[in-house]
Amino acid sequence: MPIASDVRDERGSATVEFLGLTLVLLIPVVYLMIYVSQVQAAAFASVAAADQAAKVVVSGTEGRSAAQAHAAVRLTLADFGIDYGAYELDLGCSAGDCVSLDPGEVVQARVDVEVPIPLTPADWSLAPVTVGSDARQAVPRF
Repeated sequence: MPIASDVRDERGSATVEFLGLTLVLLIPVVYLMIYVSQVQAAAFASVAAADQAAKVVVSGTEGRSAAQAHAAVRLTLADFGIDYGAYELDLGCSAGDCVSLDPGEVVQARVDVEVPIPLTPADWSLAPVTVGSDARQAVPRF
């Protein structure tokens, strides 16, 4: 049977242990959850941006479709809170160049978005995750 003086010596240690474990375990878990949510947002943004870029190229004017596609990608990524410089757009057409599009031709757009590590300075280029998406759109006959 424990002596009363031994019990008194251990008072308050559970609070200290709880605070210590909270700092050691909870903060990294919350940080990881923030990063995973940013990766998910970038994945959604890349899907929407690729889709919009393909639609803009199909419906755009000749010669300016690439510039219009970049503008559409920047606008779509801004809606998701993604920085303009953190993406790469690749356009391709089934007939080669995307300058003059014929009916039935398929336009493919690929958008890759880099996801930086949260809470790092802007001049550090730490982006270990890149998410991307492809979208295809056919040129209508009429």
